[in-house]
Amino acid sequence: MRRMVHGMPLLAALALGALGCDPPESTPEAEPDSARPDSARPDPEPDPSPDPAPDPAPDPEPEPGACVTDADFFAAEVEPILSADCVVCHREGGAGALTRYVLQPFDGPAATAANHALLVGLVTDHPDFGALLVDKPTNAVSHGGGRRFDAADPRATALRRFVERARDPEDCVEPAPPIEDPCAPGAVRPGTTALRRLTDSQYRHSVADIFGVEVPPGLFPVTTLDRDFRTWAVNNTVSAAGAESIMLAAEHVAARVDADAGVTCAEEPADCGRRSALHLAERAFRRPLRPAEAALIEGLFAADLEPQAALRRAVELILQSPQFLYLSDAPGAPEADAAPLDPHALAARMSYFLVDTAPDDALIAAAAAGELSTRAGVAAQARRLVADPRARRALTAFHRDWLDVWRLQNTTRDPARYPAFGPHTVDAMLTELDLFVTEVVWAGDARFDTLLYGDVTWVDRALAPIYGLPDPGDGWHRVRLDGDRPGVLTRSAFLAAHAYAGSSSPVQRGAFVLHDLLCETLDPPADVNMDLPEPSEEARTIRERLRQHWTAPACRACHERIDPIGFAFEHFGALGEWRDTWDDGLPIDASGAFEEQGVFDGAAEMIAAVGAAEQVRTCYATRWFEYAVGRPAEPEDTCAVRALAERFAASDGDIRNLLVDITLTDAFRYRPLDEER
Repeated sequence: MRRMVHGMPLLAALALGALGCDPPESTPEAEPDSARPDSARPDPEPDPSPDPAPDPAPDPEPEPGACVTDADFFAAEVEPILSADCVVCHREGGAGALTRYVLQPFDGPAATAANHALLVGLVTDHPDFGALLVDKPTNAVSHGGGRRFDAADPRATALRRFVERARDPEDCVEPAPPIEDPCAPGAVRPGTTALRRLTDSQYRHSVADIFGVEVPPGLFPVTTLDRDFRTWAVNNTVSAAGAESIMLAAEHVAARVDADAGVTCAEEPADCGRRSALHLAERAFRRPLRPAEAALIEGLFAADLEPQAALRRAVELILQSPQFLYLSDAPGAPEADAAPLDPHALAARMSYFLVDTAPDDALIAAAAAGELSTRAGVAAQARRLVADPRARRALTAFHRDWLDVWRLQNTTRDPARYPAFGPHTVDAMLTELDLFVTEVVWAGDARFDTLLYGDVTWVDRALAPIYGLPDPGDGWHRVRLDGDRPGVLTRSAFLAAHAYAGSSSPVQRGAFVLHDLLCETLDPPADVNMDLPEPSEEARTIRERLRQHWTAPACRACHERIDPIGFAFEHFGALGEWRDTWDDGLPIDASGAFEEQGVFDGAAEMIAAVGAAEQVRTCYATRWFEYAVGRPAEPEDTCAVRALAERFAASDGDIRNLLVDITLTDAFRYRPLDEER
């Protein structure tokens, strides 16, 4: 899900429904507690507005303390925001031309006055417009142009003040006092704490580490894989059938657990079993046992049961307990506006995020010693876990989710076109992706640019033909690809996941770039026919058929944004194989344009153009944040995400550094005081 400075002009789809298509809209050193990623403030951004046409006689700037009319405020504070890029879309002939919000180009005082009057009328006549004027560019509401700036940005403040003035006009008012920076150091902003069940892989890894028993895949309820991340609570619900599966998995483990699991003792069998059960429960619950919990387990050994039977009953009880199945968000001592997580709850959150299993002995000891109560202590443990070989599990899980390769589950391909395709091909594609990501992030330089532009990958006999390479022999082989295949977006798993059974899909591929590389939310309208026109003499290629599809006004706003990026991938077929022509001999046209970066021809140029956008790194950091906290980013996370993006950029896109920084955010370390469980 899953998932903004984006490409489309500011407020591009501001009127709900009017467009018909409303897309959403080196590791760090330990820091002192005062250096909060959540509180870092960005340097002021230069005004991106084009130079306006000079006015014949510009009005002088108001003197400090002088009153400011509503018109003066609009010209000074709002016009620069709208003229920067909003008017490109919301004008006659633009993507927003069918909405109620159509501006005149800002080419002089008359246009400024007309646009001011238009917006005042929209705010006063339409109750929803004032909120949308702010919520659209901050992406709090689905916006075709994506997130232009965050809710704490001065531009958002200027738009809010304009709405207030429009609703309560004054001929002349004193300048408003400056708004305090909402991301200034001091306040704690944790956002919602999601109550999350363990994923199926986290369950299996935990059981193997704690009980020494392997749980077959599919016995425990399977985590849903879809557009949302696997770590989100919505993908790990428990149905009636799921409850039965949890019971069956617990019985499977109990029947195989060692009577001396985790404990070496010379006592009588009953006492040894009791100590084993208490030790296992403490490890599984990821904290010291409460008296009532210990009494419940001890009661099994006081009953008339054989020691081994009592231990099995205890294991079944432990593995079906919510204390094991769900990540705890137990608070510690409350602070002014939030409560830090209990050290053991924080240790569990760190471990499941970074290594996909329960805390190890070192992390448990750090929690017990109070070392996780400081940012330096959290950072030290996070650095250790990121360097742990087990971190490869979280790295591969995140990137599989981020790239939506879940689409390859049970996928098929046209047997006439791809006779060698089968489940083994999909397995090879996923393995290649895992090897590539692991080499870059865990064993390599961990730079985002290497992930996006790297020219090295791994192939076996199933994948070599897709890449146009000779038979490499048995096993996996590290190879270097040509310049037409940069980075993860030209690897076979991504290209095949975003394709049809017999052809490529420029829409799916282009939509991914916008949604998951630029964080533009894409929501096609429910009442629009998504089927493309059939091929004809007038529309022989997918590009021509999509242009016919654009004739529906409700489709145009989405496809003007998606399709040019998707066309860049057209040299890659349904498995990611290279092609120069269509089946009928027409040459492939892979040209397009990315509004902010200009024209391109082919995937390599497109990826270079899109990758130059600052928002790409912000979006990648945001997606990792969402994976870590188990929910979508919320307005309360604005300061944390902004700080993560700044630190990510300052580290030259170091992904390992990013993972450590995420564990230091308020959303990761705190929960709101008013949350109840």
